[in-house]
Amino acid sequence: MWRCSRPVPVALRRLSGRSAELRAWRWGSTTACERALQYRVGEKMHGYTVSQVTPVPELFLTAVKLDHDGTGARHLHLAREDSNNLFSVQFRTTPMDSTGVPHILEHTVLCGSQKYPCRDPFFKMLNRSLSTFMNAFTASDYTMYPFSTQNPKDFQNLLSVYLDAAFFPCLRELDFWQEGWRLEHEDPTDPKTALVFKGVVFNEMKGAFADSERVFSQHLQNQLLPDHTYAAVSGGAPLCIPDLTWEQLREFHAKHYHPSNARFLTYGNFPLEEHLRQIHEEALSKFQRIEPNTAVPPQQRWEMPREHHVHCAPDALAAGSPRQTTVSVSFLLPDITDTAEAFALTLLSTLLVSGPSAPFYKALIESGLGSDFSPDVGYNGHTRDAYFSVGLQGVAEADVARVRDIIDRTLDDVIANGFEDDQIEALLHKPKRCRPSRRPRTGPRPGGSHSRTSTRPSSPCSPWWTHPWRPRTKAWTTSSTASRTRWGRRSGSSSLLCTAGCSSTWPTGT
Repeated sequence: MWRCSRPVPVALRRLSGRSAELRAWRWGSTTACERALQYRVGEKMHGYTVSQVTPVPELFLTAVKLDHDGTGARHLHLAREDSNNLFSVQFRTTPMDSTGVPHILEHTVLCGSQKYPCRDPFFKMLNRSLSTFMNAFTASDYTMYPFSTQNPKDFQNLLSVYLDAAFFPCLRELDFWQEGWRLEHEDPTDPKTALVFKGVVFNEMKGAFADSERVFSQHLQNQLLPDHTYAAVSGGAPLCIPDLTWEQLREFHAKHYHPSNARFLTYGNFPLEEHLRQIHEEALSKFQRIEPNTAVPPQQRWEMPREHHVHCAPDALAAGSPRQTTVSVSFLLPDITDTAEAFALTLLSTLLVSGPSAPFYKALIESGLGSDFSPDVGYNGHTRDAYFSVGLQGVAEADVARVRDIIDRTLDDVIANGFEDDQIEALLHKPKRCRPSRRPRTGPRPGGSHSRTSTRPSSPCSPWWTHPWRPRTKAWTTSSTASRTRWGRRSGSSSLLCTAGCSSTWPTGT
């Protein structure tokens, strides 16, 4: 029979965070939101200046924005009574080529740092940490390093590892060869065998570009936004990755992984002051302000629609089938910083394509011309200028014109007749049901440990941490008429018709 002796309650109190070591991490008698509301604009803390304090009662949190005086780094703290605390540091990474430098750098910085020069400290922390989430993501124009944990000491440990990895990595040439690319004999034990390209990222992107849907989606973005960084493959194109050198990798880190180009995010009920103190002392105090010049300009609108065609390998599961073409019409939309417009367009996209009652489902899927919607169908807000895409895959090449005509007629019909009131009301009710409750969730967040890819959120209520680098695509593209935005309104935004057809050979470039 189990007996309760005196040492047991003491141990339980320590586990519950009441020990002297952790008492400093508690808010005391006030809640996290109440404590955050006590900050005043202009107040200075550990090298930071408070620039804004905003209560968000709908989400039961208080947002505090701060600027670092010495470097210009920005920090957003979301104070909420949630024991699962989160940290993330993001850098705007805007490559102008497809060598995959931000993707390879994301891997390489986790291979050891000045304070933690051991091999792969990130993966070693997976076994030693109490974290509920650890990961790293490379997107088209940013790279982020998030983690979450419920333990204050673990938070400090992970923060130290992440800060040192991001700002003071070793970036050894040997790690570049391993994570990026290298030439190696097909049989490493036999120098007479042929030389082949190898590397973690190189092999990863070879697998990604073997998926025709990813090829399609990647080319769609590249062609719809051709004037800046979105014209490149941030993850790296297999044919371009071998052009990257170790010196170029180090130069990219020096320019982009700087506090002046960084954004910090913390969330939960741990004290903000402790976060700021550690970030300032271990990282930001060792840098001076620079002008990174990494801002992404808006895409210039076209005067006429454009078409683009991409060829890919045939579907092995449908060998010999003539229906291996994908058709997609895409419309460039306003800047995602216009949150009201973005929210309205997200709702409009859902009404257009989601569910059997949606106009495009009835017009395209029920037509029998294709097997399913094309990749990246719907509203895509992962780039500065959002875009909407709709189309079909599994289409016969002879039916491409019919699919285009159906898309145009469906849009005209929606503009003329609109939607049923009950459909709109049901959709508007959905975000309300997605709001968090007062009771915080203490379990692990979505997303596996260090899985650098995940699916794109299907609704505006999807969590932000499911936005990693994901180039999906099926090959061959074309364009349509002037874009339409909102209910019953036309605008002069650029549009692109993307069609994808099979080919016996891969393209020679991206």
